[in-house]
Amino acid sequence: MTRVKYVVILLSLLTFLLTGCWDNGEVQEINYLTAFGIDFRDGEYYIYAQMLDYQGISGPEGSVPSSQPPIWVGKGRGKTLAEATKKLYTTSQQKLSWSQITALVLSESMLTHERIRDVIDKSNRTEDISYTKWVYGTKENIEELFTSTPFVGMSPLRTLLHQPMINYSQNSFIHPLQYVDFLVHYREKAGTVVLPSLAITTSNWTEGMKEHPILEIDGAFMLKDNENKGWLKLEDILGIRWLKGPATRATILVGPMDDPVGLVRLVSPRSVIGFEPTTDGVKYRLKVKVIGKVVNLYKQVPIDEFKKLTRDVFKKELISTFRKTTPQHGDPYQLSLSLYQKNPKLWNKLQKEGKSVTAESLDERDIQVDIDLRLWGARKHP
Repeated sequence: MTRVKYVVILLSLLTFLLTGCWDNGEVQEINYLTAFGIDFRDGEYYIYAQMLDYQGISGPEGSVPSSQPPIWVGKGRGKTLAEATKKLYTTSQQKLSWSQITALVLSESMLTHERIRDVIDKSNRTEDISYTKWVYGTKENIEELFTSTPFVGMSPLRTLLHQPMINYSQNSFIHPLQYVDFLVHYREKAGTVVLPSLAITTSNWTEGMKEHPILEIDGAFMLKDNENKGWLKLEDILGIRWLKGPATRATILVGPMDDPVGLVRLVSPRSVIGFEPTTDGVKYRLKVKVIGKVVNLYKQVPIDEFKKLTRDVFKKELISTFRKTTPQHGDPYQLSLSLYQKNPKLWNKLQKEGKSVTAESLDERDIQVDIDLRLWGARKHP
């Protein structure tokens, strides 16, 4: 009898353990947000929350939806972020969950130190918001960004907003930024945040001969010393990608733009930053190793000459980005951060003099490029 009693007690305890998630609610009873954006205008915060119909997205394996799953966007406004968020909760028909959020979008007006501090504080206070979400800046209307749809048959989650690394791994421009890396570089006094700028374009894709708006990265904001140092268009900051590690893959034209000699795909770059103190400040040294795969040859040129032309184009892209960003006091190559980490005493001295990074800190002679060209069986362009 005693043994039976112990069995009953044990089974009762197991029953309590199995009901440990009693307060989480059923999936269909919760509204899962997928992205949120924040704007500031006319003295008020505007918070936007994107929500998807997961039932419309999911389906049997291999099935393609016959129509685009709906996208819902909630909006709240207030004098504080807390007040704006409360407006979302007030009109939500069910419980809101922030646990599935994969993207945060900040308007240009939000890129001040005081407002970024408010955003960080809100994220810290919202326990279920992930630190791995992607972060963007924008000059566009956030509500329009959130309602932009991908191609028919594609989940709204498979866009630049939610999965930017898919696009970057195929053709790299500006490296996507996760929230945890945003915090690291923003709080680092010698660091620069390169914040990708999200926009809408209608110039590339059509649907039934009608322009189809699609998301793109059109540039980046530079945040340094708790300030927004300005926005630069994509073409002005292409050199940044070559210092972002082996995930970078991009194609470049070799030779003059109006008369190229070939097309090369560059992959897996690896870089090292060095420096040398001078009487006027500091000289930086960049060493970059990259694998080059010849895609096309438009002209018959000796291998050595082709390699030299490829290095010249590569160096030009690197130095052009440096010269475009230096006047704005941005430092996307993290040269100042490298100096601070290796020689903080010298960095402090130069920082006080405003010489940690200047227009003279880097030129083409300071850039060493080693390109390992492969696949010399490329066909000649007809």
